[in-house]
Amino acid sequence: MTWVYIWLAVVALSIIIEFVTADLVSVWFIAGGLAAMILALFKVDLIWQLLVFIALSVLLLATCRRPITKLIGKNKISTNADSVVGREFILLTPISFNVAGSVKINDVVWTADTEEDGVTIAAGERVKVVEIRGNKLIVEKADK
Repeated sequence: MTWVYIWLAVVALSIIIEFVTADLVSVWFIAGGLAAMILALFKVDLIWQLLVFIALSVLLLATCRRPITKLIGKNKISTNADSVVGREFILLTPISFNVAGSVKINDVVWTADTEEDGVTIAAGERVKVVEIRGNKLIVEKADK
């Protein structure tokens, strides 16, 4: 009966970790722990409990994590700085070789640079934000 409580503790700890991280880290061990706890209730040998716990946890992790993460990630809403990625803005100061330009977004001036060295974009040109690296916008010339 001791192993029933141990598996219950594993399940409870996994639930707590999942609530704290909310990143699908330990949810797989909940199912494995419940299966092992059921085996412990029926007094199945400890080795089988461990094997079922490990096998079920690894199987669920390997097969379900990626599809569930993709499903959850589809509802991601860009907020704050991430919301500027993909949008177009007017370049305030030019981008030239080893010199970053600037873009004004909502009364905040951002440093803007290109991914490729040696690309020149004049002030007043439309640029599209490709990504954010640190506090710098990575831009490219926007299509007209």
